[in-house]
Amino acid sequence: MSTALHWATLAAYVLGTFVYLGFLLHQRRGLYRMGLTILWIGFGLHTIALGAVWYEGGVVPATSFRQSLDVFSWAIMGATLVINLRVEVMILGAFTAPICSLLLLAAGLLPQVEVVKSPVFQNLWVVVHVFTLLSGYGLLALTFVGGLLYLFQDRSLRAKNLGASFQRLPSLTRLDTLNHQTLVAGFLLMTLGLISGAVYAQIALGSYWRWDPKEVWALITWLMYAALLHARLVQGWRGRRGAWLSVLAFAALVFTFIGAGLLLPGYHNFTNLTDLGTVQP
Repeated sequence: MSTALHWATLAAYVLGTFVYLGFLLHQRRGLYRMGLTILWIGFGLHTIALGAVWYEGGVVPATSFRQSLDVFSWAIMGATLVINLRVEVMILGAFTAPICSLLLLAAGLLPQVEVVKSPVFQNLWVVVHVFTLLSGYGLLALTFVGGLLYLFQDRSLRAKNLGASFQRLPSLTRLDTLNHQTLVAGFLLMTLGLISGAVYAQIALGSYWRWDPKEVWALITWLMYAALLHARLVQGWRGRRGAWLSVLAFAALVFTFIGAGLLLPGYHNFTNLTDLGTVQP
């Protein structure tokens, strides 16, 4: 069941991508509504699929790289749909739907990993840790996308190149609002994710902090986003400088999530999570 739902979700996200690209080209509001509806349907299927994986495996569906990519895709799409209710950036789906599609495709092509049904992974704190952290990552991915769009619009204005692409993108003010709101919400959720992760580590391993490489990189990433938030709120670094900082911070986030999880040693390495599952809380 979960496998069929996975590919059905991917089909919905790919279809939504093409509809949104059609809207981006032709600027017809009907295409926007159609694309938004398709993405909502895909997100619903995605949520059911993750619930099915959770039910079948008995543990939170983030104990492998494959599953983490799946949840990250879900988080980005959920953030896209929810933030669109607050700050309507009509073309946002044209950029996030392809990202979600690629993440889901990569997850679907990776080999299945046997799930260890350990009480360690059934602890409530690990559930809170996974979903708050990855939901925060999803929102911060929107900060990154909004930052890139802001930089492109700003460059077009400075070059006085007000062509078709400029006309199709949101205003700088709307993009800055998007960046601000996703940064605040994403940073809050990431902070909750790190705190709950520390509590979970104390329960599972007997220590809140073990200088694991991914823990260190998570702290570096958190400090970068804390600096970005401070710069925006206190120093007034909105606009172009804030957009550049969001791009740099997201690069650190991606390395923390993927690079540190695959390349660096430690119990957070995806290949070592099976061993962690043998630990008794």
